[in-house]
Amino acid sequence: MDDQTVDKIFAGSLGTLPPVSSKIVRIFTSSTFTDTSMERNTLMATVYPKLKEYCREKHGLEFQVVDMRWGVRDEATDDHMTTELCMKEIENCQRLSMGPNFVVFLGQKYGYRPIPTYILASELAQFREVLLTMGQEVILLDTWYKKDSNAVPPICILQPISSILVNFNNKRVPKLQQEDQAKWWDTLDRMQKLLRKAATTLYSQGQLDFDSMHNYLMSVTEREVINGLLKVRNTKNHVLAYVRYINNINLQNLRRAGLFIDIANRALDAEAVRLLANLRDERLPAKIEPSNLMRYTVEWIGRDGLGNDTHDEYLQNFISHFYRNIARLVDRAMRKEDSSPQGQIVTEILQHLHACNNSVKVFYGRENDLEKVRRYILGPSIQPLTLFGAGGCGKTSLLAKSASLIVTWLSEFLENGHGGSNPPPDTRRRGSNINGQGEGQANRKGGDTDRSESGKGDSQNDIGTTWKEEVVSCTDSGRTSPLQGTTPGTQSRRSSRTSATLSRQESEDLASSNSSRRQSSSGVFSPVSTVTDGQSSHRGSIALSTPIQEHIDPEPASPSVNKINKPIKPVLIMRYLGTTPDSSAITPMLISLCQQISYNYMVPFDAIPDDLVPLTAYFKQLLALATREQPLLVFLDSVDQIGGAQDANKMAWLPTRLPPHCKIVVSCVYEPENPEISKDCQTLRRMIDDEENFIHVLALGEELASQVIRHWMRNSHRDLTNYQWRVVSNAIARCSLPIFVKLVFAEICRWKSYSRAQETHLASNVMDSIMMLFERIEIQHGRILVFHALAYITASKSGLSETELEDLLSLDDRVLDDVYQYHMPPVRRIPPLLWTRIRNDLPNYLSEREADGVSVLNWYHRQFKEAAKERYFKNQNLANYFHSSIAEYFMGTWGGGNPKPFKYTEIQRMRFNLAEKEGEADRKVPLQPLVFVGKDGKVSRYNLRKFGELPYHLVRARRLDDLFHNVLFHYQWLHAKLSSCPLQAVLSDFEDTCNNLEDREISRETVRLTTRELMLVADALRLGGAILTQYPDLLASQLIGRLLPEAGANLNVRRLLEQCDKEGINHCALMPTAHCLHTPGGPLKYSLEGHQFAVFGVCLTSDARFVVSVSNKFLIWDLSTSDLTRAVNPGIEGVFQGLILSPDDRFAAAWTNNSQTILLNLLTSEQIVINNPLQEDETVGGACLLDTHCVLYGQSQWVLLTMQGVAVEIHRERCKDTQFQLLAMDFESHGNYHVIFWTGDLDDKRLVMQTVNDGHRTSPLELHSAMVMNRKRDILYACADLNSSSVSVFKLNGDQPTGNNRKGRNCDVPAGLEPGQREWTKGNVLDGDDFLLQLSLSETENHVLGTTALGFCIWNAADFEKQTANAKRIDLKLPTGVRNISVSLLQSNSIILSKNDEFAVAGVRKNLYVWKIPSGQLVKVLDAHFGRILAIVPYTVGPWNSVITSSIDRSVKVWNLNNVFEQVHVIDRHELQIDSISLCQTTGVAVTVTRGCVGVWHILTGKLMDKLAYNALGAIVTHALITKDGRHILAAESGSIIIWEWPNRRAFFKVEQPSIKQIMLMDEDTRFLTASRLGPPNEGKAVVVVRDCPNGVALYEVEVPVRTFRPAIITNDGLMLVMLGHEKNRDYIYVFQSQTGVLMHKFIPRYQGAKKDQAGQLIPVPGKATQVALMDQDKGVVFDVRTKKHIRTIRRWSGQVTKDGRLGLYAPSRGGLELIELRSSSTVSQLISRSAEGVFTNVTSFNATDQYVLYYHSGHKTLRVFRVLDGQMLANYRLAAELTAIETTTDGRCVVIGTLDGCLSVLAIADPTVPGSFQFLASLPSRTRQTRIPSAISGESSDRHDGQDANKRARKNEKEGGSHITLKAAATVAASWAKATQTNKTGTVQSVTSKACVLS
Repeated sequence: MDDQTVDKIFAGSLGTLPPVSSKIVRIFTSSTFTDTSMERNTLMATVYPKLKEYCREKHGLEFQVVDMRWGVRDEATDDHMTTELCMKEIENCQRLSMGPNFVVFLGQKYGYRPIPTYILASELAQFREVLLTMGQEVILLDTWYKKDSNAVPPICILQPISSILVNFNNKRVPKLQQEDQAKWWDTLDRMQKLLRKAATTLYSQGQLDFDSMHNYLMSVTEREVINGLLKVRNTKNHVLAYVRYINNINLQNLRRAGLFIDIANRALDAEAVRLLANLRDERLPAKIEPSNLMRYTVEWIGRDGLGNDTHDEYLQNFISHFYRNIARLVDRAMRKEDSSPQGQIVTEILQHLHACNNSVKVFYGRENDLEKVRRYILGPSIQPLTLFGAGGCGKTSLLAKSASLIVTWLSEFLENGHGGSNPPPDTRRRGSNINGQGEGQANRKGGDTDRSESGKGDSQNDIGTTWKEEVVSCTDSGRTSPLQGTTPGTQSRRSSRTSATLSRQESEDLASSNSSRRQSSSGVFSPVSTVTDGQSSHRGSIALSTPIQEHIDPEPASPSVNKINKPIKPVLIMRYLGTTPDSSAITPMLISLCQQISYNYMVPFDAIPDDLVPLTAYFKQLLALATREQPLLVFLDSVDQIGGAQDANKMAWLPTRLPPHCKIVVSCVYEPENPEISKDCQTLRRMIDDEENFIHVLALGEELASQVIRHWMRNSHRDLTNYQWRVVSNAIARCSLPIFVKLVFAEICRWKSYSRAQETHLASNVMDSIMMLFERIEIQHGRILVFHALAYITASKSGLSETELEDLLSLDDRVLDDVYQYHMPPVRRIPPLLWTRIRNDLPNYLSEREADGVSVLNWYHRQFKEAAKERYFKNQNLANYFHSSIAEYFMGTWGGGNPKPFKYTEIQRMRFNLAEKEGEADRKVPLQPLVFVGKDGKVSRYNLRKFGELPYHLVRARRLDDLFHNVLFHYQWLHAKLSSCPLQAVLSDFEDTCNNLEDREISRETVRLTTRELMLVADALRLGGAILTQYPDLLASQLIGRLLPEAGANLNVRRLLEQCDKEGINHCALMPTAHCLHTPGGPLKYSLEGHQFAVFGVCLTSDARFVVSVSNKFLIWDLSTSDLTRAVNPGIEGVFQGLILSPDDRFAAAWTNNSQTILLNLLTSEQIVINNPLQEDETVGGACLLDTHCVLYGQSQWVLLTMQGVAVEIHRERCKDTQFQLLAMDFESHGNYHVIFWTGDLDDKRLVMQTVNDGHRTSPLELHSAMVMNRKRDILYACADLNSSSVSVFKLNGDQPTGNNRKGRNCDVPAGLEPGQREWTKGNVLDGDDFLLQLSLSETENHVLGTTALGFCIWNAADFEKQTANAKRIDLKLPTGVRNISVSLLQSNSIILSKNDEFAVAGVRKNLYVWKIPSGQLVKVLDAHFGRILAIVPYTVGPWNSVITSSIDRSVKVWNLNNVFEQVHVIDRHELQIDSISLCQTTGVAVTVTRGCVGVWHILTGKLMDKLAYNALGAIVTHALITKDGRHILAAESGSIIIWEWPNRRAFFKVEQPSIKQIMLMDEDTRFLTASRLGPPNEGKAVVVVRDCPNGVALYEVEVPVRTFRPAIITNDGLMLVMLGHEKNRDYIYVFQSQTGVLMHKFIPRYQGAKKDQAGQLIPVPGKATQVALMDQDKGVVFDVRTKKHIRTIRRWSGQVTKDGRLGLYAPSRGGLELIELRSSSTVSQLISRSAEGVFTNVTSFNATDQYVLYYHSGHKTLRVFRVLDGQMLANYRLAAELTAIETTTDGRCVVIGTLDGCLSVLAIADPTVPGSFQFLASLPSRTRQTRIPSAISGESSDRHDGQDANKRARKNEKEGGSHITLKAAATVAASWAKATQTNKTGTVQSVTSKACVLS
């Protein structure tokens, strides 16, 4: 494809288009029937399955063969359509096939020469005349050919055989059938002779040309060769020919010989021989490429002549050559296929351009609608245009026709002189509303039949008039623009009016005027605001390789509004959404659009994001590239068909404001009686508020429908009789929808002029027409075959490819028994011809589209699918049958040569004398692997078809066992699907199963248990969704880490986890040894992560479907699925302080601590950054949001802004007492709002509230501490008495228009109030127990909720109505030591009520507290977050009974209160981060350091066994080590060294030593070193004390002057203590005797490139007794500390080294990881490529056995494991929280990590290449579920029998090569600890227990 053609395609040119490349290899095999059956059967049995597998696995192509000679039935001969079908199939193969498309087999038989099915009536009249003059009878021709005058010109049609010989197909009476068949062949022979004689005579007389004469002589095979080969330009790449000659054919056996040669009158047919020789030996070789022609010569052997046994060598050569040549042509085609992004998008664009052209071909009429589209394209509108209407109303054709007229419209517009100025303003209302009211609605004949709108004198509009003339001549009712008749000066004056003179309605009108004015000018906001698009939180700001600048013009945004010197070259983008894979989901569709735009405006493809959120913003930015010379026009059909949206609003990607020179036209379905179908249209109505941007596409109307049909009939060269036209008129009078008109047209095209009246009836609606169509096809092709074929297509989830459909029919013995009841096929498969005939009778009703990367057939329109369901799925058993058959196919049950059994029919057994009742046959269907693997063993692609279809059909076939074993609880399935599909696609399989579990045969209890098991896995996937979406290889570790506690009681879960252990290690070799992640099934429903800062604001949408949250960005989640649906990063400086939503959920507003406000459109992600609009340096204190306006307020003023960020008015609020300032506002409307004042002093609780109601101000209310109003804002609960904690109720009474209060009773109007004035009146007062920090109302407003310092209190709102102060109050007390604090006035910790007011829930500090109502008993404390809870929101809508919390720990969590008492599988953790880890593998114990205590953990179970701190309150722990025997723990706490005896938990040694920086064990743990740094920051000393272990006696002390402390080391011989010091402004190395502390010497480390203060840490060099390495920037300098000499410099080394000193690691902070050989500094292997990832912290080390390299990257939060031997990455493990400490066990099998959230996790390195890895995992306590280690948190104790069992398992494990951490030792330690906790009652040691102990 040349560059010019590519440019035209990208520009959307609809001119001559090249064909679309497909993903199908479709070959038509042409041959004569009887003489090539051996070759064709052999190909069918052996070669085609191999080619199918080859194409599928290597190239991802469908391989299809069209063999019209195989399986031909008598029915195919009956209607004489076979030849015509063959020609159509050849054309289809040439159109669709990638590479080869035609193969011909020629021998010595010319083949069947049929007579024409259609003959021109004039030509047949000539034949009759000639034959009559020759004395021939023409009665046969008159009998068999009937004249059809409906054809133009008239033709004569050969009648179906059975219409005259009625028993021709009567297989039930074979004798009668044989008689009629014999009659037919005799009749055919006679007619052949008559027609040939007449043709040759007329040819000889010059009255007929050669081709017309030859038409009566040629065979079907020659006709195929002409169309498939001789007329083809390029035979080299598409055509193969095989010619076979047989020597010595035995003519004595004419019956057998007649199968291979043409016989006539018991002799060779000379004419046939001549015609064959001309074709085979002359024309064929002259045309075909020599390399594609193969000739064979074989001998006639035996009686049969040819056979598989006698000609095996020939057959093997033939099939081998055939396979190689087809594969060669396929490979050649794929090499030419442009697989680049540009090539792929070219293919995508071409498909839609071809579809557009096809739609335009059948378009007619609708001039009015086209005119509306034209005015939009040429007009000033900056919003998209929507075409909406019922399904089948013609939206697609109208859209296509509009697109095809773009160039014409723009050219005419310029030619008519409008190039230099705007079009005149169109004041007409150009669209009708959503309910169909508007233009054309009153005319019953439809929206486009009224062609005289401009006046009665005009019969039709003049299409040739200019745009201006058309506007003048057209009239319409509607509203005028708000700007009409208003001059700019007037607008300016109106804008300056203050709130005192500006009414509410005028304000809204003014805002509308301002908006309209901006739309008609440059579309740029005023300086108060800036328009931006949302940016992804995942990728940060969008950076374009080529900067995109918005082209701002002073003229209106029209494609051609100014003078243009250059010709206009519009860019047309056309997409029929849902018809291709790249147009079926939002993300690929937007990528495709961005690629096309980028190509035209020369922007690199590389800049296009992959994630939906930044992609949407990027797409909207690209639209701004449109220019006057190159306008951009986007046409999107059926936007409601788009999928892949994570939220309910699938339209969020569609921009609602368009830049200059850009237009978007979309279509969507709207049916008022079907709200579900119409919801996307309703969403568009909310997004696009201009009524004129909607065009209601109505039915055609009778007149236009009649014109359309007549137009189509003329183009098809057809006509009807007068009676038939009346039938048509009656039908379209009842229904004139285009889809019905199309069905009518297809039906009447079949009508002949001689058709009987009963054969020419039409239905009156779409559904009945479709049913008539199905019935006719069933009668014509056999009910069972048609029934099953269409049922399979209907039952499929997303359609079936033709190969899949043929395979399914070939596996369906009901179909095959019907097809082959009188035949015995050589291969038990469905003949391709049968489906081809059916498809040919469903023209355009089955559309080809792509699904899962495969071209599939599916119903073109929704009505067809509904009709098919109605017809074929009424019987549930039949529906199960079809779903089960499809499921078996995609499971691959009968694939790969596995024969499927079948039973012979009684007719077959009788006819073919079969003794057996049953048989089995290979149906030649493929296997269905999950993944296709290339020759290199790597995954080449995934079986997306299987992922999409199999679970869908297993659910509907009720095959739950297969579903569970092969899909939902199958690790390989879950991993493969997760690797290739979105997480929601995986979850939808679980949801679909749960929704369809109900069955009569399954008990409710079974359903409940099964549902729970399904939801455990689904919720585990949801909880890990943020990680699994990016790292699908972590599936096994995520499931194991979450579901281990549930494995015992759930069989399917246990099986899944066993698979994870066994097979998951191939994807990630790091496996949790124990439960370490949140387990589903408890209170925690979702953990929503993605924020990088504290989440200060959380709001629920009004439908409770989505939760909106803010930190420094907006994140929106779908609460029904936990999917992140939107992430918008406005790129602001500062942190958001609050968040509010508009009442209609269209907008969100959030304000920052630097007075910036972000106004976000939740439907489109478009955002406006509003800089501080307040005056006098006031800061923004908060915001209020209405549907149409935003209010920002400061300390004394508030600003009313439009949703475009334009300030409408500014207003000042002053309190009578001038020391008070504005604290908060509640803004209902322009004249109705409430203002709250305070003094600005947190210690001063006084408040003043003033209400403005309909412009009247109430008297100020003096309040204090806390207050809250109901939703109607007419009831106020507040603290009114400054010296009392009581709560008062106030009611807003007065002359209110409604006259109703909250309870619906009339309020008494206080005396002295003016009309319309209202005042707050004080009501009942209820006492409080303590001063309130906050008041709130429950969701139902039935309860008043108060927050006090020590807890919460609840009043019944009804009690405030009573005249008593002794109302019952429920007090909810917090545990001792826990208090509520007030972060600001009116704000403190919130409390909410659950559904039905059963529980009260509050978030205090990090915990959720749950009280029982009304008892007030604290029943549960949930360890909710590891940071302070910032917000708590009730979620009690529908079935939900939940709360949502946000925290300073950057997470949002959803808690299910229905599960609050469910078993909680606690994950032990510290309250603070883990700073360091020390391991004792002998006892299986890990010691951790947090700031508050020393933690003692059991390694293999992950249980926190103890917390040690000498001072339980105020302890500051910095270091801790455990000795190798596990008996002593050395800790540095609060300036002291403490030695603990463990497990007795006794601190027997304590000595003060301030500022400890290091503890190190020495000499086999017999001594230990402690180092402190004393003195000021830049000068000081390091004091090192060496003590005896464990008694703590000081052995010696040394001091070293230092500037920065660096740890001391011991040389490898253990004799020297080496430290780095700083003296006299130089670095020194100090060397001491390690036994005595005597200073041996000190020296300056001199080396090339040495700089002051640049020296890093010291490292002992392994294998070298006295050598140490001084680490400098990215290098290590080796010194001999005995000789003080510089040995060498190792460049590119980060300090890590193996124990043998041979290998090291180089891990620069900017990215990359290398394994290096230290001696030569050369790279052994590049473990991670040197990619610039930014500067992040990385932690790199070898494991204890030096077999693996560990690499942690703080930016990705991933821990990667590499095998040293070959550099292979074994794991890329994403941590749940940031890594703070890491160690490996001494056997190298486990990695112990501590994280920021205080958790300790142990990960086993299960290398799949190391024997025993799976056995090691299987032997872990968490897998055996028998060893129970006690926890210090829960207070559990060990059991003696558990220890005995553990010893047995330990011995077994040791024999199997298990871990060196023996279970015996672990159990012994646990038992000893339990005993110690019971017996140790003395000493000063205090056990530090968690305040959240209620968790257990």
